[in-house]
Amino acid sequence: MKHSKKTKVLFLLPSLCAGGAERILITLMNNLDRERFEPEFVVVKNEGPFRDWIDDEIPFYSLDCSSIKSSVFKMLKLVKEVQPDVIFTTMVHSNALAILMKIFFPKVKVFVREAALPSSILNGYGLKGRACWFVYKGLYPLANKVISNCSQMIDEFKGLVKISTKNHEILFNPVDQARVKFKTRTPSNPSDPIRFLCVGRLSYEKGYDRLIEHMAVDFKPDFDWTLEIIGEGPFRADLEALIAKYDLSNKVILKGYDDKPWMSASYADCLLLPSRWEGMPNVVLEALCSAVPSIAIVDAGGISDIGKYTRDEDLVITQDMNEFIQQMQKTKHNQNTHSLLPDAFSLPRVMKQFEAMLTA
Repeated sequence: MKHSKKTKVLFLLPSLCAGGAERILITLMNNLDRERFEPEFVVVKNEGPFRDWIDDEIPFYSLDCSSIKSSVFKMLKLVKEVQPDVIFTTMVHSNALAILMKIFFPKVKVFVREAALPSSILNGYGLKGRACWFVYKGLYPLANKVISNCSQMIDEFKGLVKISTKNHEILFNPVDQARVKFKTRTPSNPSDPIRFLCVGRLSYEKGYDRLIEHMAVDFKPDFDWTLEIIGEGPFRADLEALIAKYDLSNKVILKGYDDKPWMSASYADCLLLPSRWEGMPNVVLEALCSAVPSIAIVDAGGISDIGKYTRDEDLVITQDMNEFIQQMQKTKHNQNTHSLLPDAFSLPRVMKQFEAMLTA
């Protein structure tokens, strides 16, 4: 059945940096049904490695501005030219820009996706973080839809920020197996060391420092092991210092950034997620899809929602780092060869829900 008019959706990002929020937005955009939707894309600052992820046939615009604040007038001009039915964006500062467009173009629906827990934004980013309180309180109620990626996020908007969540809805992060290019794994060799893995930016919130410190003091397994951390970021020097301090250079390896980590990391026996905070941890979903089980701490936001759909042996969620280390000591060689990803996070399932939101 063909529709007489496609819904034009303008997707907005601050930049094309290699982050989970950027990747999720691009995945949702690329996979819209082209018989029903007409996606277009605009970036505030045309920087970052994700340009190649955007489908070639999607119209691409750059505002060429250094910040969200300086992009308002250019965005107004673009929206007037493109005349979208819907603007969709993610991350709080670009969410604010999109909602401002609704003031000038009241017929345009604005859908904003929150990428991080409000508590992590308000408490973890100083004055900039606290300024987001005014965006949450003053602008989010004006959006047609506020999309959260986990139930804890909506709970925080209701309990911490104290705003109505009538226009809020959960949309889980999808895993696009074709785009991420997972490698089919073979069972681990029992004679090899247990291979632990972390994947993510080297930053404070990821908790790699507390993982290394607890391993140095409390981790006393009866097997040989290694820990590889794939990622890059501002916390590298701190982690290098910790590794040297505890003489773990032959055990803990900082591998650097890899845009296709699961092509080389599917050999892992267990993914570790010691994050101080997260939204919906994509890395756990990708690990499950690549047949790798995970140990995560409950602090990691949407991990509890993932746990509702997984088997106990595929995802262990601990209450603190002491329990985390205890579970690590129980790790066995990974013999899984097929995806462990629950259907709730599959691309077709999430896209069906997303398209229904856009046309509701």
